[in-house]
Amino acid sequence: MLRTKGAITAILTLLLAGPALGAQAVQSATSDSSTKETHVTFSALGANSISLQGVQAVAGLDFGTRKDQMVVGGALHLRMTYSPSLIEQLSHLRVSLNGQSVGVITLTKADAGREVERSIALDPRYFSDYNHIELELIGHYTTECEDPQHSSLWVKIAGDSDLTLDVRSLELGDDLALLPAPFFDAHDNGRLLLPIVLPGKASIGLIRSAGVAASWFGVLADYRGARFPVSFDTLPAQHAMVFATNDSHPAGLPLSPVQSPTVSIVDNPADHALKLLVFQGKDEAQLRQAVEGVVIGNAVLTGNSATVDRVSYERRRPYDAPRWLPGDRPVKLGELVEDPNQLQGHGVAPAPMTVNLRLPPDLFTWGKPGVPVDVHYRYTAPAERDNSLLAVSVNNQLLRSYRLPPESESAGHLLVSLLQNDGSRQTRALLLPGFQLSSDNQLVFQFSMDSHREANCKEVFIDNTRESIDPDSTVDISGFAHYAALPNLALFANAGYPFTREADLAETAVILPDIADASSLEELFFLLGRMGRQTGAVALAYRLLNVQQALEAKGVDLLVLSGSASNDLLQRWNANLPLQFGKGDRQYRQLASAATPLTGSLLRVSNGATAPQVQLRAGGSLAGILSFESPLTSGRTVVALLGTEPAAAQSLLATLDDNSKVPLIRGELAVIRNGTVQSFGAEKVYYLGSLPWWQWLWFHFSHHALLLIALSLGAAIGVGLLIYGILQRRVSGRLEGSAGK
Repeated sequence: MLRTKGAITAILTLLLAGPALGAQAVQSATSDSSTKETHVTFSALGANSISLQGVQAVAGLDFGTRKDQMVVGGALHLRMTYSPSLIEQLSHLRVSLNGQSVGVITLTKADAGREVERSIALDPRYFSDYNHIELELIGHYTTECEDPQHSSLWVKIAGDSDLTLDVRSLELGDDLALLPAPFFDAHDNGRLLLPIVLPGKASIGLIRSAGVAASWFGVLADYRGARFPVSFDTLPAQHAMVFATNDSHPAGLPLSPVQSPTVSIVDNPADHALKLLVFQGKDEAQLRQAVEGVVIGNAVLTGNSATVDRVSYERRRPYDAPRWLPGDRPVKLGELVEDPNQLQGHGVAPAPMTVNLRLPPDLFTWGKPGVPVDVHYRYTAPAERDNSLLAVSVNNQLLRSYRLPPESESAGHLLVSLLQNDGSRQTRALLLPGFQLSSDNQLVFQFSMDSHREANCKEVFIDNTRESIDPDSTVDISGFAHYAALPNLALFANAGYPFTREADLAETAVILPDIADASSLEELFFLLGRMGRQTGAVALAYRLLNVQQALEAKGVDLLVLSGSASNDLLQRWNANLPLQFGKGDRQYRQLASAATPLTGSLLRVSNGATAPQVQLRAGGSLAGILSFESPLTSGRTVVALLGTEPAAAQSLLATLDDNSKVPLIRGELAVIRNGTVQSFGAEKVYYLGSLPWWQWLWFHFSHHALLLIALSLGAAIGVGLLIYGILQRRVSGRLEGSAGK
């Protein structure tokens, strides 16, 4: 997660060590085999540049160091451009590491106005688990009176600047108290790459237990993402997880038989600096208990081995995913941030304050103005009315801007001013429009304080302003129903829906090919880890079925992994799917393109004409994701990953793991070729969830305006006739009563 601090600050989270640095991180061995050099560019982590503006502008760079590695050297390489107006004798860039000054870069006149490269050595004595590099611009453009925010006071640092570290591996003890380290280290902000080692002929029960562990590590990895390469009977040259029973264990690792569910940490025989997390059981049931014991009780594990005597847990309720916004009460923004300081600002141009909002993907916002948010905020009030503003945006779309009045207009009297600690407290109610919301949202508050300049040399600039969003500000989705039109792959790609409706996947069955190779198992573990990341809950209750069992899997949502056996299953279920893979051929029925990404939309795409079809044979790799209503149970969903070779499975994982491509997945069918995604809309939809009867009628009839008008007229006429009949009977009764007298 990227955060920024200080005046025009960019706080970057960097991966400094570990096997998974991403595509743009490069590793190379040094002369010492136990030491390796790591390079990480700013742009590889989403920061195009860092801007420093003003007399004393500060930018920060945050990163961590893994517990199993020690930094023995490093350097900061900056590619920078700075203003030609800066005075060489008075201007420089100061670099600090964890509060210790490590160097100064002089901003010479000769190099001004063009990109230059500068390097600063980083003393390894100053490194810790969490590290902060601070870049501070001390800039002046005149020796006389100057404007501290003058436009000529600037330095731009390019995104291809990088941080280089020399790291040496440390041999950790065999201690379960370190879990989840070293297999996952919270200091390591790159993608988690954790191999899973299985016996050559792993049973479906053994594979299921490995999937639960993968889900747990997916929860831990969160925004980093996680991949789980699979090897059979072979130990990789990395930290890894091993799964075994007494009758089935990897041939490459000698294990003693156990009589109870056991978890232990042992050295990798190939390298004692590498560790293996070994789950064992006398049989599959004990292995499952060992995995569940670690997932639930890891906080109290110690020693190099532990025995799990008993595990108990209850099934989760729908929509209670820890990372989804609760729907039964207003939620405070303070509950949605890791650190309360994320809601604090300093200076006239503080960093944006970002709050992540993960909503249930089937939240029904149709017919309502938006999701209500009550915002309470404080700020150092200006001396007079000016252009100071608070801008509120969601998903990079501006919602509202509020002027920040001086204290004389907002505080009212001295007592209120004192209670507010020399700041103004304001309350605003705003709405987040439903059409701007998706499953994963960012609500951003940006303060912009105006600075007053009467004349040169008439004032001293002191940037002591403070701003904050009160943690008791709330967002409330309790008044919204859950209702969604399916198939809609956008809901699956962004939030794992409908499988994640129960965060423990209690109503999910994953269909594994009868002959499960490494690529299909990596697909399984990746999807379980991804859904764990999306919900924050471990998939303790999912089912893992073979193809034959899938034919009788009623009452559950089905996730079909790619493979030839799975393709045969789809053909047996439904002969009218838009894309099918046969024995060497492909059958495709043309669909309308899903041109507009409407995550969670209830709009249907239809085509009244008979769709053209084609059957062909072609070389190369083709992959796809297909969704349709289960042929076994009405209202249940099938999501099938399509492809017949390992290359197709890898392209599926790469697409779902790429944040730039996930928004392209939507509709009923997404086809993946050469790294590109093309999605097609659904011709026939079905609905999942429930609405109040009146809202259900209004929503569905809103798609048929003429019918709605006719029904409204009919209802009006019917009510009129009913009232007329009642009144007529009353008149008749009165007349009969008068005649009797």
